[in-house]
Amino acid sequence: MAGLLDFCDTTPSVTSLLVGCSIGRGAADALSDVDGALGVAADLGEAGAQQVREGEAGVVAALPDLGRLVDVLRHRYGPADRFILRIFAQFADHSQLDLTVMADTELRGSTDTHPDFIWLYDKVGHSGHAGPAGGPGSAEPGPAYAVTADQIREWAFLGWCALIDADKYLRRGSLWEAHNRLHHARDHIWALWAAAIGALYPWHGLSQVLDHDPGHLPPDIGATVASLDAADLRRAAVASAAVLTNVSGAAALRWPTRLPSAMADYVTEVLSTR
Repeated sequence: MAGLLDFCDTTPSVTSLLVGCSIGRGAADALSDVDGALGVAADLGEAGAQQVREGEAGVVAALPDLGRLVDVLRHRYGPADRFILRIFAQFADHSQLDLTVMADTELRGSTDTHPDFIWLYDKVGHSGHAGPAGGPGSAEPGPAYAVTADQIREWAFLGWCALIDADKYLRRGSLWEAHNRLHHARDHIWALWAAAIGALYPWHGLSQVLDHDPGHLPPDIGATVASLDAADLRRAAVASAAVLTNVSGAAALRWPTRLPSAMADYVTEVLSTR
């Protein structure tokens, strides 16, 4: 990060640098990668593509100065109507840099949806200022912290969809696909539990649960793990239905919503009839 700050200071087109995720949440350890976003003076979209490319190329050229470089992935990132480039750099000391480069206006327009990002460099505002990415100096979290009733219902519904898919694949004898859908169901369980316990950024699911309180896990979550065996996958799917029911209810107590009870009853019955 110090090396990136030096790059910002010596590159006139660079206007902003933020880092976030586990670092921004204060949950990073020695194995955490550096997730960041770099803003450059450029127009939005394709109109500013050349300036964004030049900024990205400048970062890549500077990478060997940050440490012994193993390899770099460079590619376009995000929706087609936005021009964002991503750099992933692996260093020999096990550290990793995952950096997006975009027009500064693009970056500032996206900070509300990434409230765990903090400002390291802001040429327009306060260079070197660190604070929530709602804006330099802002002490209020952005709207991405908020969980809605509709979001709770959606996560619960998608969890039940994943479990009924797991049943379908078990009936077909496709164990890998059943295993994969069971994993997806657990992803939604983690997100619901994160919302239920008031974790900072619930849709990160498991990582947010562990950041919030690693000892406070959904009851019986261990029973949702299965080996690549039909009977064990069926057992884990039944257990997942029970856990999903519990965490959905807990999330709905905190964020009142109309849970998909008909879907839950249907899937639970189907899973228990085999």
